[in-house]
Amino acid sequence: MKYGEEYSVDLQILTEENQKHMEGFSCGNPSIDDYFHRKAISDRTSVTYLFINRDDNQLIACVTIACSAIFTDNDMEEQFSTILSAMEVKYLATDERYQHIPYTAESKSPSLSDCLFDYMLDHMGEISHTKIGASKIVLYAVPKAVGFYRRHGFKEFGDTMYGDEGYFVEGCKPMFFDMN
Repeated sequence: MKYGEEYSVDLQILTEENQKHMEGFSCGNPSIDDYFHRKAISDRTSVTYLFINRDDNQLIACVTIACSAIFTDNDMEEQFSTILSAMEVKYLATDERYQHIPYTAESKSPSLSDCLFDYMLDHMGEISHTKIGASKIVLYAVPKAVGFYRRHGFKEFGDTMYGDEGYFVEGCKPMFFDMN
């Protein structure tokens, strides 16, 4: 068995030149696979990053990020709202071939997916603190991924928080991460 620490990984922004890495990629969720295969390249509202295995040029994982916001109601009687600047993880997927791979041989080792997501959170923090000034990261977790995001410090929206109510988040749990 190969452990995550043994992989040599490149991080690239999705372009027409490297879109070939998407061939054969499947995370096991047809809707998310469809986004990465057909829509990510033309989505001008976000940026998709690719984690590529240098050894065989296979795509390990993809993450699409965008600017966003979280709305909060501070005083429901007076209807004052606050808009919190945020970055959004629109889509995150690990190819089925790389899911559940421990990062090291230690029994409580995080997975390769955990380590790649931690790297992405650090990268997003750097972008936020040097370029756009967002205070939060927001995402809409599919039900089976809620535990994954909790492990990384994400919390569910509180009663006074609300975000996007679009069809694509139906059934998903809104969560946020505080970058401050």
